[in-house]
Amino acid sequence: MSSGTLGQDTLAPVEVYAAREPTGRNPRWWWVGLTVCVAVAALLRIWGAPGTAGNGNLYYTAAVLSMSQDWTAFFTGALDTAGFAAMDKPAVWLWPSALLVKIFGLNWATLFLPNAIAGTATVLALALAVREAFGDGLPARLTALAAALGLAVSPINVAIDRNNSPDAIMLLALVLAAWLAIRAVRRGRLGPLIGAAALVGLAFNAKFFQAYLVVPGFALMWLVSGAGGLARRLGGLLAAGAALAAVSLAWPLMMATLVTDPPWISSSSDGSVQGRLVDIGSVHFSESPAATDPMIQTILGSLHTGEAFYAGPPGLDRLFTGALADQVSWWLPLAVVAVVALAFRLRQRRRDDPAVAATMLFAVWAVACWAVFSLMSGTLHPYYTSMMVPALSALCAGGILAAWSAWGEGDRRGAWLFAAQALAVTVWTTVVLYTTTAQTPSALPGIVLVTGVAAVGAALVGARREPTGSLVALAALMAPLTWSVLTTSQPLVAFNPLGNQPGREGLTVVPKPMSDAFVMTMNPPVDPRMIDFLERNQGTAKWIMAAPSAISATPITVASGGAPVMTMGGYYGTDPNPTVPAFHEMVRAGEIRFLLAPPPGSSFVSGTAVDITNWALGNCRPVDPMTGAPAPLPPMPPQGPGGQPGAPGGPPAQMPMPILLDCAGAA
Repeated sequence: MSSGTLGQDTLAPVEVYAAREPTGRNPRWWWVGLTVCVAVAALLRIWGAPGTAGNGNLYYTAAVLSMSQDWTAFFTGALDTAGFAAMDKPAVWLWPSALLVKIFGLNWATLFLPNAIAGTATVLALALAVREAFGDGLPARLTALAAALGLAVSPINVAIDRNNSPDAIMLLALVLAAWLAIRAVRRGRLGPLIGAAALVGLAFNAKFFQAYLVVPGFALMWLVSGAGGLARRLGGLLAAGAALAAVSLAWPLMMATLVTDPPWISSSSDGSVQGRLVDIGSVHFSESPAATDPMIQTILGSLHTGEAFYAGPPGLDRLFTGALADQVSWWLPLAVVAVVALAFRLRQRRRDDPAVAATMLFAVWAVACWAVFSLMSGTLHPYYTSMMVPALSALCAGGILAAWSAWGEGDRRGAWLFAAQALAVTVWTTVVLYTTTAQTPSALPGIVLVTGVAAVGAALVGARREPTGSLVALAALMAPLTWSVLTTSQPLVAFNPLGNQPGREGLTVVPKPMSDAFVMTMNPPVDPRMIDFLERNQGTAKWIMAAPSAISATPITVASGGAPVMTMGGYYGTDPNPTVPAFHEMVRAGEIRFLLAPPPGSSFVSGTAVDITNWALGNCRPVDPMTGAPAPLPPMPPQGPGGQPGAPGGPPAQMPMPILLDCAGAA
């Protein structure tokens, strides 16, 4: 049959494996297996979460609170209802949560359930995408279920789906896009490809350019495997590109044209969405003159690269080291051998075979993520790598089942490829378990090793395939599943969630006192008496207080239930917003009265927010944040070794508390 023309269903389902059942049938076991995969995913993402989630990442929690109270904030993603500053990401991905909070109030379900549902739906979408690629036979369906189960138990995906970061929403859109793109190849139609491009554009409106890491895979798949001649495939690619651009730019263009006084977009040099897009990849983290100590330089450098967040330094081996080894690398060596097995199985297939297309798509998807996450110089949180797990899971499931099927047909090369995959996953999983810094059940490495070696031996001696396949599945899934099950009872660090988190709550390359202080500032306790004092004394001011960064402002926003807090300086306090004269004018106009300042000498960054804070320390009145009574400024803390607070040569002192300054009349 010819590859046909666009707009016609011309491609019959093509099996990578020997078909065991008539095409189109959906046997009961398929629905049972799919239900099990979805149920496992849901349980791992929801079980115990109400008691361990806390308030999540306060940066996004503050945004969703403001968005739920003001329609302009809802559209722009503003961090305060007065519209002074907005998140450094689009507002679109938070719209479901903001609507739920508006209706039902802020609680675990309204804040976290959208991500848990999205993560569970991604597992279902991956099963459908893999089945779309590999057909309707028994081995093909098993491949789809194996891929879905792998994603369901992936530790880093479980961790991020139990958090309130944008990755879960982005990944759901991308996996749905993969399903539609493979469908476009199978049916020879352009419509599903346009839908896939639109979904990638929607993913862009969750986390900007990270979503585009999949674009090379989608483009190559359609260019090679799309229906029709080269001219038609190029035309389809152009149409998909237009859809991608239109959906990607919809929110930024509306922000630029429909909002008359938009908030400052954090982490941008000029406050605009366009400026944020241009500045992505740049590190706006200006160091203060005080940050000249070699240890402080090391700490700031580790924050730049992500080493402080257990991601390790940039390099080709980055995903095999640090926390990334026990979060995402479990199946990396297996995926390499699996691609070889798939290439062996597909070597005589036509270019428009959906399995060929899907293998290209997922292989390029995985390689693009590996290259960028390994070599990028900007901050890398381990949870970014959750993006590559669907591709790894699909490739590993496809490779194992392809070799298993060839083995069943009497081809000894299939048995050898099966044994090679079993060996790859067993050896690497055992290495990770023996070298990880995470808490590991003592018996787990030995069980994985024995199970995997048994699978390799059974494949080499020609034992029965079914029990051998079960053994290799156990060897591949046992450790990640253990990590994910442990995660269900553990509180996560919201700004850096990891599967099996205990022992990795702080920062690496950072002395423990400073690490503990950093963690405390990301989710500090806020005394309700201070909130009550600020609200009672707000008067006609737009904001109840100002703070020199989102890190210090958003805890107050959340603790107050969404009261407007001015976030100066963006996330770290280094954005040029507001200027010093502009802040003076707001004080004179009575728009702002109180400012929460860090202790003197505690800032390692510079910027206008720091300049404003220093001015306020010299011109505003320190007050007791509980009563409003005058309070003395705390003394400059003594500096210990390496610039840490503490007496020289002695133990570090307790980090001093922030200072509430009353600037009424100061200007």
